[in-house]
Amino acid sequence: MNKPTVFVVYYSMYGHLRAVADNIVEGLKSTGLVNIELRQFEETLSQEVLDKMHAPPKDASVPIFTLEDLKNGDAFLFGMPTRFGTMAAQVKTFFDSTGSLWIKKALVGKMAGVFVGTGSQSGGQESTTLTFLPILVGHGIIFVPMGYTHKNLFKSDEIVGGSAYGAGSFAANDGTRQVSEDEKELARHHGKSFSEIVAKYYN
Repeated sequence: MNKPTVFVVYYSMYGHLRAVADNIVEGLKSTGLVNIELRQFEETLSQEVLDKMHAPPKDASVPIFTLEDLKNGDAFLFGMPTRFGTMAAQVKTFFDSTGSLWIKKALVGKMAGVFVGTGSQSGGQESTTLTFLPILVGHGIIFVPMGYTHKNLFKSDEIVGGSAYGAGSFAANDGTRQVSEDEKELARHHGKSFSEIVAKYYN
């Protein structure tokens, strides 16, 4: 059986989406059905601005996502924080550079899912994905939602990031809330279910 390659690509200013990404990777690995590559979107803010925002250093061991990675990968799970209900500029900047692949139709038929991070419950868990979808559609990339396939999406006694679109986390408006165990469990499920769908598609 051919193993498709899944790139897990995130932008994380304070580490929340990195934690979600790591758990998604665990879920992907659990099936043994796909090859996995972890990447991060390149930072676009200056160090001066990042210092003022008290952002910790990025993990230099995780390579920066490139156009070549996008061209060579079979499927992708893109992780992004919301900025006023839509994707962070770091993610938008990368995709604004993909015109050379678009004109060649190089991404048509590839697959992608999305995971998001917001500060609050009403901060864009779904709208961030919805405003990202036109990028996938423009490239002919097949969107794979998680669906209501995990019990944690139905919890009402506590907040849990994520939706039928994909895994997620809440950071609280001051960034102090860490990724919960329920959110990590949901992320692992997202990785597992995504790998099963991708493997079925490519075989």
